[in-house]
Amino acid sequence: MLAPLAGLLVMLSACGDIIRVVPADTPTSQITATPQISETPTGEALHHPRRIVAEAINLDAPVVDMGWQVSQQGDQFISEWAMPENEAGWHRNSAVPGQGSNVVISGHNASTGGQVFAALDDLQLGDEIILETDQAELITYRVVEKNIIRTFAASAEAQQYLLDVTQPTPREQLTLITCWPSWTNTHRLIVIALPAPVLPPVP
Repeated sequence: MLAPLAGLLVMLSACGDIIRVVPADTPTSQITATPQISETPTGEALHHPRRIVAEAINLDAPVVDMGWQVSQQGDQFISEWAMPENEAGWHRNSAVPGQGSNVVISGHNASTGGQVFAALDDLQLGDEIILETDQAELITYRVVEKNIIRTFAASAEAQQYLLDVTQPTPREQLTLITCWPSWTNTHRLIVIALPAPVLPPVP
């Protein structure tokens, strides 16, 4: 599966300068090949995300597994994500909620498809995002960072960022990706959220 992924990273890197919308609070991860994930180290089955909710932007959408398709451009074979039209797409080579690494989900903005992530740019620092798994588990994250990546004429920094942002991380992280601004696809909007702290029960 690494050959299609390598081509995919080439496609993702075709973006430009990074605009920090919210101060970064997430360390850049090391670039490594992303394995197909199906089990925990203990052999327990993992639970895939099936619903994403962000009340702050009235987002409540189904999540489906998303793979990639390979197409030929000239003498090169290019891998591209097979984006679902009316659902958010969980990158099936990324982590699952609660696994302790990078959970990556993409969706269309208002310019095409089902417009699942049409209001993603309205998320603010501290807003909650809830993922529900196929076992009805709920995991809450809080937004810590937003980045806009200008497409075309990609800088080295932007290329590196787009490589990094979908890779495994040493801690639990939710990464949401859509096109920006809402009426076109000239940029990429990246929203990063970390697990919300679990508060002890009130005595």
